[in-house]
Amino acid sequence: MNDPDLSEAQQALVDAEESLLAAACPGAGKTQAMVARYLKRTGEEDRRGVALLSFTNTAVDEVRLRCAQRADALRVPHFVGTFDAFVHRFVVTAFYAKAFGQKPNYVQSWADIDSARFRLPEMGRTRDLDLAWFDFEPDGRAQLILGRVPHAFGDAAAHRMLARRKPEAESQAAHLFGRLLRAGTVSCEAARVLAEYRLSIPDERAVLAPLLRARFAEIIVDEAQDCGREELLILRFLRDCGVRIVMVGDLDQAIYEFRNATPAAVEEFAAGLPGRISLGDNWRSSRAVCAFNSALRSGRLTEAAYGDASLTQHPVHLLQFTKLEQIVPAALEVAERYKLSAKEMMLLSHAEAHGMKAAGAVNIDSSASSRVLAIAHAGFQLRSQQTAPKTRRGALAQVERAVLAALTADRATPDHSLAALCEEAGLERRWLEGFAVRMALALDPTGQSKQVFAAEVRAFLKTASWGVVPPPDPAVLSRLFKAPLDSAWAGVAGFGITPAVRHSTVHGVKGMEFPGVVLVLPERLRVHPVTERTVLDDWEGDHDSEARRVLYVAGSRARRLLICAVHRKHAARVSALLTAWCVPHLHA
Repeated sequence: MNDPDLSEAQQALVDAEESLLAAACPGAGKTQAMVARYLKRTGEEDRRGVALLSFTNTAVDEVRLRCAQRADALRVPHFVGTFDAFVHRFVVTAFYAKAFGQKPNYVQSWADIDSARFRLPEMGRTRDLDLAWFDFEPDGRAQLILGRVPHAFGDAAAHRMLARRKPEAESQAAHLFGRLLRAGTVSCEAARVLAEYRLSIPDERAVLAPLLRARFAEIIVDEAQDCGREELLILRFLRDCGVRIVMVGDLDQAIYEFRNATPAAVEEFAAGLPGRISLGDNWRSSRAVCAFNSALRSGRLTEAAYGDASLTQHPVHLLQFTKLEQIVPAALEVAERYKLSAKEMMLLSHAEAHGMKAAGAVNIDSSASSRVLAIAHAGFQLRSQQTAPKTRRGALAQVERAVLAALTADRATPDHSLAALCEEAGLERRWLEGFAVRMALALDPTGQSKQVFAAEVRAFLKTASWGVVPPPDPAVLSRLFKAPLDSAWAGVAGFGITPAVRHSTVHGVKGMEFPGVVLVLPERLRVHPVTERTVLDDWEGDHDSEARRVLYVAGSRARRLLICAVHRKHAARVSALLTAWCVPHLHA
């Protein structure tokens, strides 16, 4: 029976009886159609399960919420979770336990591990190298991706020196990667590498194939454009096992090339699937925003504005600036004309630093922060009404690690995950998280000197009730919780300043939408290390590139109003592009 709330294209996705790719534009209602299909298929399968996989916890939580009335659809043998969770549970864990003789402790990223950074000798005043800058092969070899090395690593000479010493850096990264695996610490990236390694062994494939074939009848993949090499390898294996593969996504929203996710590889895989559906009705955005989307789209999917937003006549506004601080006041003037409040606006940038500076937010350098400063920063993030959940979790994790450092100072294990450290300290992870929240909220650095606040931190830890866990040594507290440097503490004065508008990186709001969006194009545009082109070069030359897709994702978050805040150096080029692509626009 057809659902009257679904369009013809959405219903086709629900009823499809073969593996396929459903190409869905922004605002096409793909989640609604996917959930409808998932509920239909779980009701049809008596023994084997259906899995619905996405790439973020936020997306997974949304699916689970929509399935709340069908509890049976969320129980075994069915599975709703991230692709990483699927890899952990069904591909890697048993294999790892057999190979290493212990249970793996999974972490989201190498950033969660203290020792996942290292230095090369005689590199001068540079930052530590991060494992996140490397790709790893199934045999453990590392490859340094120079494009991932941030500008803040060092000056131009430091970057050139690192390029010359690339083999040395790769050797150390491979050694550290192996050491972490042997310690039981497995990041999501490492799990994907282990999955690829397992599937390269014929005997392991022979063991795994009947298990997955017996467990799953169908795998539904949300945000399919984010599939990287390892995810596609797993999907190919599942398809060969006879499992139906239903992929839903928008190849023009592929903005995770740093994770080996390229639309060309996804397209190549999808070409081998027997079906293809297009969902091109945009129920989210105005006609002007849809025109902007079309101007940046490289793929063959076309979209049209539908629903209430299609009645909105607001043009795209082109706002010139010379300093980032000029953007927000001018953008709010434009928003006011269309009766949009500051709370309805979201400022987006490719680089976090540009968005924070434009919004007037405090920028904390976590790589240089002390434990005391991390606690102060976490309190600010928890008190702020504008902090994203992901930011809160990251700030709290820093506090949890600071607490664990105080409790395990004599047996420091920097290679271990938070879960493993909690186990060693005899703490429940949930208790530690609650303690970190209470501590961060109880200690307010506003108006205090760094020495006074550091003393309050030490006093809080010294007098806390630790139950059966031995309390931290006062000498350890004095050593680990020293007052931060003056230069670092200076930023605390801005903690209480709430930005006039919310801000985020483009990657941070993928899958979200807002009444109004301010998209920042700074003076210094990123130059691709291989093509040596900027995003405007790609747009003018009609080149498919990740930088161009980032702009597309940013603009497509807007429902009613899109403001392109462009440095005056690039304003004429952007205006010419909007005109050439027939995007309705005005100069603000």
